Amino acid sequence: MNKKSGEILKYFALIVVSLCFFFWGLVQAQSFLMPLSVAVLLAMVALPICSWMEKRRLKRGWASLFSVLIIMSFFVFLASVIAGQMSSISEDWPQIQKKLEPKIEQLQEYVANKTGISVQEQEQKIAETLPGGDTGQEVQGKKNAGAQGSTADKNSSDQDRKAQTNKSEGKSGAIIESAGKLLMKTFSVLGNFLLTFVYVFFFLLYRRKFKLAILKMVPDDQKGTTETILFKSTEVSQNYLLGRLTLIIFLAGLYFLGLSLSGVRNALLISILAAVLSLVPYVGNIIGYVLATAMAFFSGSGLSGAVGVAITFGISQFVESYILEPYIVGDRVNLNPVVTIIVVVLGGAVWGIVGMLIAIPALGVAKVVFDNIPSLRPLGYLFGSEDISSEDDQDKDNLLSRLKGWAMQRFRN
Repeated sequence: MNKKSGEILKYFALIVVSLCFFFWGLVQAQSFLMPLSVAVLLAMVALPICSWMEKRRLKRGWASLFSVLIIMSFFVFLASVIAGQMSSISEDWPQIQKKLEPKIEQLQEYVANKTGISVQEQEQKIAETLPGGDTGQEVQGKKNAGAQGSTADKNSSDQDRKAQTNKSEGKSGAIIESAGKLLMKTFSVLGNFLLTFVYVFFFLLYRRKFKLAILKMVPDDQKGTTETILFKSTEVSQNYLLGRLTLIIFLAGLYFLGLSLSGVRNALLISILAAVLSLVPYVGNIIGYVLATAMAFFSGSGLSGAVGVAITFGISQFVESYILEPYIVGDRVNLNPVVTIIVVVLGGAVWGIVGMLIAIPALGVAKVVFDNIPSLRPLGYLFGSEDISSEDDQDKDNLLSRLKGWAMQRFRN
């Protein structure tokens, strides 16, 4: 191995080890970094509102507070709508369960015919895989215990009563423990929610101080480049998030209209979930379609409802890809599709759903930084969509021009 190959191998090993420690640190510091990262993005979204209020001669403190309250009200409204729809689903759950049980039985019989695994063995394997499920020996032991209990004499009745009492006490203790964990989880979520908006308030209030502090850290000859990076990073994140939010509202309206006409119950909840899932490239739309189709079957809409769902999602995806996205979002985050998918999956592995949602804006900011630092420009080129075939864009432009021509001709006639 020559000296150059050894240097390359050494640097590659250092990069791999550094990345491992970096992502390990992100996972370990999740409770601290996640609210902070979300707050930074929300502050960028709220910045135009805050600036507009300040131009109306409102003091920065009040403008920051009102901006935070507006963003918080939006999330509270969205959560209340979802909670109302979930309560409606819980009321309809017995009917859905009745319709679901025959389909599960048919699926079990189909699996038994194709694989030779009986229905009882399938249920036993499912019970073993579920959290807290009984193993095969425990299930068989319970069956034997039941058989022996049926032939037990009167002397064992006291022991049975004591065992039943202990079992009831154990269930009560488990219920109390579960309720305590749920309560602590609820307080944790609410605490992170409020903490995030506290961060947003202070980011808006002291944004000038943060900017000046960053500029003081760099040499004088690099201040112009640093200001450019800060401005473009804010612009990219702000435009992308506002564009996607507008797109989500449009998609939710289209989904709700189509699903309501298709007779799908809880159309509002499915529409909101499917529209929000569109933030996850490619995969989100598929998940939303599967949820809507399943709800169409379970709610009794049948094949006609499933066809209506397919038509609704087909038209919505056409409108999103060829009409809404080019004009609302455009190329504000000019990223390589392959890198985008990798980063979204990586964000989900590190921080779950929140990581998937903030992955694309974070990648856009990283690309801005890389493009403005000469030594990192190759990474910016790798993350961008430069020199990628534009055949799809040409097809979109041709299709849009045809639609415009058809519309103008109809209008003139």
